[in-house]
Amino acid sequence: MPLKNKNLNIVPWDCQIGDKNYQLEPWILKKGKEYVTIEKDNKNRGFFHLQKDKDKRLSLNALQTKMTYHQLIDFGYKLQKKTKTESNNKINQ
Repeated sequence: MPLKNKNLNIVPWDCQIGDKNYQLEPWILKKGKEYVTIEKDNKNRGFFHLQKDKDKRLSLNALQTKMTYHQLIDFGYKLQKKTKTESNNKINQ
C-alpha cells in the first residue's frame, strides 16, 4: 500500500468553533458494531486517548493519533456526527 501524505488532511481536533466540520470531543469512529473513541488527554498536553470498544485505553502523541485516525478512515471507519442536542448539552455543562 503506497504511503500518502496524510498531514494535509484535516482531523476533527484541528477544527475551530465555527468551522463547517467542527465537532466537540469525544470523536467516535464507527464501522459496523465496532467503534474507536478519541479524546484529548487533559493531563498530558499534546497527547490523546484512543479506545476501541471496551478495550484498554492507549495514550498516543498527536502525530500517532493523526496517522491512526487516517488509517481507520482508510479501513472503512466513519466519523459519527453528533446531533445538535448532544452538542448543546455538552456546551451547557
